[in-house]
Amino acid sequence: MERLAWRWLWIWVGVLVAGCSQVWSSEGTSSSTPQPASPLLGYTRLPPSLTPTLWPVYTATPLLSTDSASLVASPAALLRVSSPTCYETAVGSLMCLGQVHNPMEQAIEGVTVAVELLARDGALLAIGETTLARALLPGGEAGPYRVLFERTPPGYAGARSFVKTGEVATDVERRFASLAMQEVSGAFVIDQYQVSLSIANKGAQAVQGIAVTMTLFDEERRVTGFRRVYLDPNRRLAPGESLALTLKVIPQGPNTVAFDAFAEGYLVN
Repeated sequence: MERLAWRWLWIWVGVLVAGCSQVWSSEGTSSSTPQPASPLLGYTRLPPSLTPTLWPVYTATPLLSTDSASLVASPAALLRVSSPTCYETAVGSLMCLGQVHNPMEQAIEGVTVAVELLARDGALLAIGETTLARALLPGGEAGPYRVLFERTPPGYAGARSFVKTGEVATDVERRFASLAMQEVSGAFVIDQYQVSLSIANKGAQAVQGIAVTMTLFDEERRVTGFRRVYLDPNRRLAPGESLALTLKVIPQGPNTVAFDAFAEGYLVN
């Protein structure tokens, strides 16, 4: 099982959830500097036959000085969170999706997000929290979040989000793996987006705890769905070894035109 070889792993999706090492986007390119979590193939566009909408508004929560003292004291305050886009499900629950972007050079971990449901007059109706679907948020990168409310409260008129926690990551190069990722193929099949990709361990140490995340977007880069998949915890990717897998994600919202994907893993010490 540990010999150098390609292995296909098929992962079938029924619902979505939300990922950290190598990221890919259809229009983006990987950073020349090795990072423990970089874009997969970037920003991949789906067929351009859908209606565009508005770009998400990122809001710092709250804005603080970017000096080193402020960063150490409250790095979460400098992260930018997109306004949540909420979708009512068939069972009456409310799913709110969005992203957190790290504008700093330092990688951040332990990020949690809160979403508040508001009435038309701004009154708070409900609040929910979640962990960012990315263990390590590198500088210049983003990760998706999802908060699920059991029901849509009466009087619901909108939602807002903010970052609750986040800490500067330590010993990044000793803990997190740098995985190379490449798209093999992608297509929109019936009601879900399917992409096949490969993951390679370019480092000198074996990698375990591998997770892959694919996020769907509309034309305004609002999150319409995402899924995070964990490989078998006992599965290790030896140095130089590669594996291939296929992800299928069902969008919650309409007008899905693009996706991001990234993989993350931990070094075996």
